[in-house]
Amino acid sequence: MYLNTFLFLFGLDPDNFVNEIVEPFESDNGTIIYNLRQRIDKRICPQCGCVDAEINNYSWTETNFTTNEGRPILIRIRKVRFKCKGCRKTYTPIIKGIERYSKISKQVETLIINEFYKQKSFSIIARDYHLSVTQTIDIFDHAFLNILKGRLPTALCIDEIGFKTEDGSYSALIYDHDNKIVIDVIRNRQTDYLRNYFNHCSFKERSEVKYFISDLYEGYVPIKEEYFKDAIHIADMFHVIRLLKVEISKLRVNTYKQFTDEIDIERHFMKQHWVYFEQYLDSKLANKPYYSKKERFEYTTWKMMEKCLKLKPVFWDAYACLQDFYEYWRCRTFEQAIKHIELTINKLKRTGNEDLIRVAMTYGRWKEEIANAISVRNIDGKRYSNGPAEELNNSIKTIIKDACGYQNFERFRKRVLLILRDKKDPSH
Repeated sequence: MYLNTFLFLFGLDPDNFVNEIVEPFESDNGTIIYNLRQRIDKRICPQCGCVDAEINNYSWTETNFTTNEGRPILIRIRKVRFKCKGCRKTYTPIIKGIERYSKISKQVETLIINEFYKQKSFSIIARDYHLSVTQTIDIFDHAFLNILKGRLPTALCIDEIGFKTEDGSYSALIYDHDNKIVIDVIRNRQTDYLRNYFNHCSFKERSEVKYFISDLYEGYVPIKEEYFKDAIHIADMFHVIRLLKVEISKLRVNTYKQFTDEIDIERHFMKQHWVYFEQYLDSKLANKPYYSKKERFEYTTWKMMEKCLKLKPVFWDAYACLQDFYEYWRCRTFEQAIKHIELTINKLKRTGNEDLIRVAMTYGRWKEEIANAISVRNIDGKRYSNGPAEELNNSIKTIIKDACGYQNFERFRKRVLLILRDKKDPSH
């Protein structure tokens, strides 16, 4: 009968140790310590199989068995080293559950590896298991030497996220639109890096991509034409509309600076409720009451917006273009979408404003891709967009923020894939 069966809790085999009662004690820093002695009656030489060996010496080792659930635990083992009388080699019998030269047990190492799939920084994991950050990173690097890229999906979203390397400031992210998971992270979004990546994807795999969804970054156009010729290129409507909203925001700021004073209610309204000028104006928003403390009068939101918009004609015209463009949801076919986009382009050009004309030119270059975004729908009747990508982007930004940034791109890539892909889909 084993007197030290508690060792099973730590993933150790009591058969490796002297069968005696072991009482733990607490060190000055609060660590729980167990002192164990390795058995000396098992003397089979691993080199020649001889069972005749003599004790050469003893040594003490310390192994961390701390979990993230309680106080730090340290097990000290008095190991024995034998000298074989047959081959004259020295050896120490293997202790199951502890790797040679390792300072932590296999059980604890497995728990730490599982932590890497959670949205925790290396420093937090190190703190929970009473390790140094360097030790934690070493465990990560040895456990995940390489993580393979995922297979290209039917609906491929490509987006970028800020990540500074010596090659540039943006990394490219590939997402599966339908399953809402990250496929891979590419070091840089520049065309050469994207070509190098997709060159390693088979023709069969690339040909299975039916939808290529991106923002309005020009570098994605040659990639789509070269590697996904038969796929439908869809421009993300969030970025399409955002282009016009940015210019309206500039006009709003210029308007209240140029035509209002600090005490005017129009200036206060434009600064406090700037988001109204970028939203779709439905009846709920238009009729929302707005009370002016200065005038002691209650306006509707649209009445206040009208007062502000009329201060500068080009501000009014730009806002009207945005509201008209928001009506794209009425378009059901590609042809209707093209007409709607062309109408918006012509209206923007007629404003005579250089910035709005530049938006119109961009819409002209991306006219077909925008029309695809409006008219193409999936099996559920919903439009394709980079919405899932933007949601996952926020999760990636949180990963970067929690770690206070990453210096090593490969380590960053592996963490992203473990947390946002492999945790959801273990098949990878």
